Amino acid sequence: MTHLLTVLGTSNYSVARYTWQEQQVETRFVAEALCKLFQVDRVTVLLTKEAREKNWDAFQQQLGDRVQAKDIPSGRTESEIWQIFDAVVDVVVPGEQVIFDITSAFRSIPILVLLAAAFLQKARDVKIQGVYYGAFEINPPAPPIFDLTPAIKLLDWFTATNQFIATGSSVEFSKLLSTIQQDFVRSNPSPSSLVKPLRLKQFGDRIEGISRSIELIRSRDLLTEAAKLQAIPLSQLQSEVGAFAKPFQLLLEQIQRDYGQFGLPDVDRAAPEQVLQKQFLLLRWYVAKDLGTQAILLAREWIVSVLCVEERIDYLDREIRLQIEYQLGSMIGRTPQLQQPIARHVVSAAALATLWKDLAKYRNNIAHTQMHKRSLSTVQLQHYVQQKLLLELTLVFPKQAV
Repeated sequence: MTHLLTVLGTSNYSVARYTWQEQQVETRFVAEALCKLFQVDRVTVLLTKEAREKNWDAFQQQLGDRVQAKDIPSGRTESEIWQIFDAVVDVVVPGEQVIFDITSAFRSIPILVLLAAAFLQKARDVKIQGVYYGAFEINPPAPPIFDLTPAIKLLDWFTATNQFIATGSSVEFSKLLSTIQQDFVRSNPSPSSLVKPLRLKQFGDRIEGISRSIELIRSRDLLTEAAKLQAIPLSQLQSEVGAFAKPFQLLLEQIQRDYGQFGLPDVDRAAPEQVLQKQFLLLRWYVAKDLGTQAILLAREWIVSVLCVEERIDYLDREIRLQIEYQLGSMIGRTPQLQQPIARHVVSAAALATLWKDLAKYRNNIAHTQMHKRSLSTVQLQHYVQQKLLLELTLVFPKQAV
């Protein structure tokens, strides 16, 4: 079911031939034209008291029983602005397809409608079929209907940008880039344009893979995926991004730079010291992005790996790692035994024991998901990650924690 949400003003609406692509509809109200052009099932019209008195009867007569009115204030105060926002949200059913007509909207209402549309799209799974404006002022006899739907997409780009800056995740960017390529192929079965979005989805898939590797602590996969991203020449993407994803142009270099720092072309053949250095960069990233769980889990495994490498043994062998973990455990038991073979690789055996004890406590507390009475608070966990973790690591491993 397609739902048209429109606004009725106090103008003297004249008959015009509203034009959309090759089609024209003659009517006083652009809402009627949109109903005929897009097979609308129901219409909700937002109107003030003045608009109701002047134009409601004629509007209702033109559009018939499928139209319902929703009274709104004129939007002169902040309180009235929120009332208008609530009115838009209240009349839309979750999951339905909606067309927004802002032709007759005034003051802040066009902005409110766009923001409400973006909110409904995310919060209520509303499908935005289009946002339209009948430009009567351009050609009164035959006003063109403009498609303003890209304004909603701009808000999607804003959301994706905010997610990337705050958390380092580019999953939303990936979705937008994939959608661009899919929409282009769907709407242009035999495209003749010089610029085609041929690489956007591939790039989107690549950065999504990197994001997932960061999120799920796939620290070795991340190094490989980041190296592949580094190898993509920006020149291949610039023309496509400029034509189809202009907001993304502002962040393209930053994404490649931020993710590229983790790149290591052949992880299996790389020196273990190189791998550990990249993993410590990732650890710093987790702390900077306030991803405490990932930071604690990676830090624990990084310590074991460093000690394996210092012992000149295979840091990926599970049995060998267990032997290192056993020594670390012996250093923090009821009767701590600090003089373990691994202690010769650190500045202070006591500091290593304290670090391992802290990490064990915080890691286990996270893993048990507060299913015991002495759980640590989120404040305590966050404080440890932000204030102590990196400091303790650099004190114990000054050569490796760089």
